[in-house]
Amino acid sequence: MPAHLETHEIRVFKTVYEENGFNKAAEKLFVTQSAVSQTIANLEHKLDTVLFHRKPLKLTEAGLRLLQYAQTVLSEEETVLADLTNIKNGVLSNLHLAMNSTVNELFGAKLIREFCNAHPLTRLKISVMPSRQMITAVGSELWELGLGPFQQVMPDRFRTVPLFQETRQLVISKDRVDPSASAEDVLNQVPLIVSHLDDPDLRPTIDKLRDNFGTIWEVNDLSLRLDLLSNGLGMTYLDERLMDKHPELALLGPFPFSTIPLTYGIYYRRDKLLSAGAHQFIAVCEKFF
Repeated sequence: MPAHLETHEIRVFKTVYEENGFNKAAEKLFVTQSAVSQTIANLEHKLDTVLFHRKPLKLTEAGLRLLQYAQTVLSEEETVLADLTNIKNGVLSNLHLAMNSTVNELFGAKLIREFCNAHPLTRLKISVMPSRQMITAVGSELWELGLGPFQQVMPDRFRTVPLFQETRQLVISKDRVDPSASAEDVLNQVPLIVSHLDDPDLRPTIDKLRDNFGTIWEVNDLSLRLDLLSNGLGMTYLDERLMDKHPELALLGPFPFSTIPLTYGIYYRRDKLLSAGAHQFIAVCEKFF
């Protein structure tokens, strides 16, 4: 059976070298001198080689090689222990988060401030993206957590943490409302502005919202969508909480598709072991909402 080096043996060996003697090493390690001597004797017997010349105490060639190993191993041990302590305290944790534009507009800055105040040394990587893209990004492990609306049926590969309910409403600028126009005219003549369009070939058997509209514009940025909307250049779906900030907008409908109930929350891959930063962020969100 090959020899196996114990960390305790390596530490005693290195301490004897650094303290230049068995007695001083024993004092440093808070053990007896005989315990140190016995450990070195057992180590030399196990390796079948002499590690120290005695009188004066000096490393042999084998001892020099073991010292290099001991310095590497014990230095790595110190680093690992320090890292584990830092991770526990949130110093070396990472947060890789994707959130959708509505969450960012309503809560993003305040939510991230609260997280940073609680875990100031966590490394952050945050992106704002359309909800459909978030599903793909988290599913392919490009991002660890997604924060946004759930799909009506979330894929089985995700775990979900529901946080709040919201209703998304079809809205248009009040200046663009024409009482004499029919519903069909409005839907066909006014572009629908969305953040992201699915490839129609990906879900051919499902009724798509797009089929109710004439022209659809894909505009990723929420601020730009709202500006186009406020200037009467299109219609869009907007969450109720955002409507409060935009009195210039009016509900469009009623149509069967005028409102969309949503559940917002966090989701991540079911088979993924979450980082400390992800667990910490979920805890902050549950308290926040």
